[in-house]
Amino acid sequence: MRMTNESLSYRSIALPPIDLDPALECVAPEVREGLAYWQKQAAGRPMPLRSDIRPEDIVRLLPHLCLFELRKAPGGLEIFPRLAGSKFEEVFGPIHNKPLPAVLAPEILERWRSAAAALLEIGAPLRATGRVLHQDKSFIRFEMIMAPLSTTGAEIDMLYLVTHFSMTGEA
Repeated sequence: MRMTNESLSYRSIALPPIDLDPALECVAPEVREGLAYWQKQAAGRPMPLRSDIRPEDIVRLLPHLCLFELRKAPGGLEIFPRLAGSKFEEVFGPIHNKPLPAVLAPEILERWRSAAAALLEIGAPLRATGRVLHQDKSFIRFEMIMAPLSTTGAEIDMLYLVTHFSMTGEA
């Protein structure tokens, strides 16, 4: 069953949940800016091209920005980090250009794959919130925008993320 943006009102992924919300009511300023930039670069299309994302346009967002290549593989969806901002790597360690199975526990990798699969399913941006599980860092909360990108314009093959991390209890 293919879901559309209209049919996905709210979804949770276990371990603890990553809450996925298509309403896109972002709280953190950098996440709101990241979404606005993605929408501007999409220019009315379903998604921007990867080449439309220009780091020099969003210097302030670079520490919060990640670009992941999505690959369909026999064992499921592969997510490969092409760009990982410094704020992201402060939480998850150096992941830039490294296979995620080499740096993430299997259950955390599965959590990431489930979120990426939801994005592929609806083909539109999602706001994601939850707690970080990597290396017992559940005291860190995240808010992110996950949005599709395409190398050619034909299909989603990249994931655009802008993430804000905060300690549990912070606004």
